[in-house]
Amino acid sequence: MLLLAAAVGVWWLVALLVQSSVLPDPATAVTRLVHNLGSSRFLGSLAGTLARLAVAYLAVVVIGGAVGFALGLSRFWTDAISPLVYTLYSIPKVVLFPLFLVFLGLGGASQIGFAIFSGILPMILMMAHAAAGVPRLPLKLAASLRMGRVAVLRTIAVPSVLPAFTSALRLTFGLTFLSLLIVEMFSGVSGLGYELLRTIPLARMGDIVGMTILVVAVALAPVSVLRVIEQRVNRRFGESKEIS
Repeated sequence: MLLLAAAVGVWWLVALLVQSSVLPDPATAVTRLVHNLGSSRFLGSLAGTLARLAVAYLAVVVIGGAVGFALGLSRFWTDAISPLVYTLYSIPKVVLFPLFLVFLGLGGASQIGFAIFSGILPMILMMAHAAAGVPRLPLKLAASLRMGRVAVLRTIAVPSVLPAFTSALRLTFGLTFLSLLIVEMFSGVSGLGYELLRTIPLARMGDIVGMTILVVAVALAPVSVLRVIEQRVNRRFGESKEIS
């Protein structure tokens, strides 16, 4: 909080010293943001972005987490599929967006699909790595006790991967949100990305900075919550994993 207050203070001081229309002061940016939030069109764009983000992120967490976890439990499938996933992940995602436009068309479907694609690959890789790193000693002990597969997953595998899973939740949220904003700039007729891009040719710096503040707030709020969850999970299950 002190760092944030210091950053705002420096921003305000620089804006007063420069006295340029290119750099509005914080009060002007916040005033323009409040003004935009009073517009039904802008609120519709914000709601659309949040809805698409929720759908895409839920798919990343559920599908990516399940696929990565199952993949990491099998050495054969890890060796067979991981190189393909790493290859796809190394490709700049934006160059593949035209394929989403061709198959899903303009609109929310292609935007959600691209956001899912951008977030699901790192989720799969992180979960596969975590599942492959489950301690072998407890697994051997479970096998000697003839524990069932469900019991092994519930008592050994899942607690072992929970710290990595919470880290993946935080990291993939930012990637999913960033990708959604980018495709909204390219092909959207609504959304925060579209609204931000629409104001750039008009050189409305107060609106641009105000919308940037809103984007940062939308990104930081969930990430801060996920960070707290990550720390608590690490304190509880990280220690137990080390002991095992």
